[in-house]
Amino acid sequence: MQTALYVIFIAILTLSALCLIFYIPRIFAWFYGFKKQSILINSKKNRFAIIVPARDESHVISTLFNSLKKQTYDQTLFDTHVLVKTEEDKTVELTKEFGGIVHVIKEKVCKGHDINMALQKILKEAPNKYDAYIVIDADCCVDKDFLKEMNNAMASGRQIIQAKQLVKNRLYSDKKANNWVTRCNGLIWTMIDEIGNKFKSRHQIINMTIGTGVMLRSDVVKRLGGWPYDKTLTEDIELMYDSVCKGFTTFYYNRAKIYVEESTSLTETNKRRTRWMTGVVDSKRLYNKKVKSLPQTWKNIKNTYYANALTPAYWFCGINTLACAGFLGIGIIALIFNPAIALSCLMYAIVCFLNIYLGFFALTLFCLLVDRKTNKFSFWENIQTLFVHPLFYMGYIPIVAKALLGKQPQVWKVIKRMDLKGEQNIND
Repeated sequence: MQTALYVIFIAILTLSALCLIFYIPRIFAWFYGFKKQSILINSKKNRFAIIVPARDESHVISTLFNSLKKQTYDQTLFDTHVLVKTEEDKTVELTKEFGGIVHVIKEKVCKGHDINMALQKILKEAPNKYDAYIVIDADCCVDKDFLKEMNNAMASGRQIIQAKQLVKNRLYSDKKANNWVTRCNGLIWTMIDEIGNKFKSRHQIINMTIGTGVMLRSDVVKRLGGWPYDKTLTEDIELMYDSVCKGFTTFYYNRAKIYVEESTSLTETNKRRTRWMTGVVDSKRLYNKKVKSLPQTWKNIKNTYYANALTPAYWFCGINTLACAGFLGIGIIALIFNPAIALSCLMYAIVCFLNIYLGFFALTLFCLLVDRKTNKFSFWENIQTLFVHPLFYMGYIPIVAKALLGKQPQVWKVIKRMDLKGEQNIND
């Protein structure tokens, strides 16, 4: 029995090592986070349509409007289109006061559907009015140079531009806006942007697109006939996979900054994580055949690998989680019959747990080092986050398991917004 358990343990370590080997190109991209992006300057002043999906967001959207009023970019070169479900929504009045354009979409189904309806209407009424379309969630706000830098990013020649995501909570003077949950969850943006999209942008690889702070050039919107991404809970991941299939080019520019609200509650955060991971898994399934049918060119191989880079991570976590649970179960039973086997099982289970924890520990360390100037955590906040975030990130394991097993229904659950006072200037 002891020998058999040892063989299983070695097999687990071998499979874990194979997963890590397959993930090496993605780890290599982490180091690119320390490199500075080249500064882009665009002599052309493009005209933008800002698309803001909003439903009962009257208590947060004013912050976005105020940040748009402070733009250093020519105010005559962008329009703000706000999407609501009913004319009775208080957001309508606020939008009109701001000078925005209201789109009432009564058959509101999901965010992707609303964006599609609005873009189709704009294309029908004024097909050549805008050079690009920028989607911004109602609970976000943007840096004063956001539009100027998004315009500069268009000098890259890429078709889809992604802005840098920052945590909006840090703009509030109210201490309740920031806690260990917001610090831990906010690191997801560093993972996606600085140690992911920055490398991919430099090497002409499809970026992971995010549904806020994303800009589509007009030729992309016209080719798509709008925004045909409403089959899952993550329209942005659908866009990423479709970009692989259609050959769209993407670019991440970290000088264009958008601030995203994070929940201070672990319960609310897990709602969003469940929604996101369910959509990620469903999007992969939706586009799996299309991606596999692509010609096996070097470009397509790279794009497919990075679009599916989470797969070896899923396997790594899954293998070690099941092994840990299995060894613990056998160990508990063995306590009655053979304490020596129980001790071995406990040791094997601890190693499997540490495999996952140390992997996430390394990821956390990279995030904290790469974005240290942006995060501005205190010494003790850094220490707490370094050791707590791996455990926080392990919370994705049951969420991903439910999504992969199809146990999680596609239901859009409303995430509670913060109700805080004392917002600071976003340009401080």
